[in-house]
Amino acid sequence: MGKFESKKTSRSLMAVATIALLATASCRAGGWVASIVGDVVGSKGDAACDRRYVSDVNEEPSGFCQEVIDTVAVSQIQDDCNDKHHSRAMEGRCPREGIIGGCKLSITNDDGSEVYDWYYDVRDLESSTGATFKSRVATQDDVRAQCADARRYEEGAEFVLP
Repeated sequence: MGKFESKKTSRSLMAVATIALLATASCRAGGWVASIVGDVVGSKGDAACDRRYVSDVNEEPSGFCQEVIDTVAVSQIQDDCNDKHHSRAMEGRCPREGIIGGCKLSITNDDGSEVYDWYYDVRDLESSTGATFKSRVATQDDVRAQCADARRYEEGAEFVLP
């Protein structure tokens, strides 16, 4: 009987040690995952969707790039840019070269981010690619007219320079 009890006690101790080891490892792994999630959740960045460049031959490019500054939705904006608009998504802000002017949208986003539509001189792109651009502008007055267009910007928009 002594041997049986000894084996039973040994198995019980082994089970307890295994459970303790798994619990410790789970806590460490859980803590590691929690620290990574904590670093990601709440972090903000900038995202842009350059509508001058489209990957779908049935899409007509536009002469602007939309920029969302200080947002928690960087990857969602990039996915929407690729999937919905078939345009060039990027982390960061829109390129500044060739900007005529922009519209700062008057919308209030839940994450406090700001949205800008930057309008470009696309004449070089038109001549080099043969593409026809919608939302084409040539002057700052053209951009001001876009910003004032209530059909385009229902919440309103203010003309800005880069």
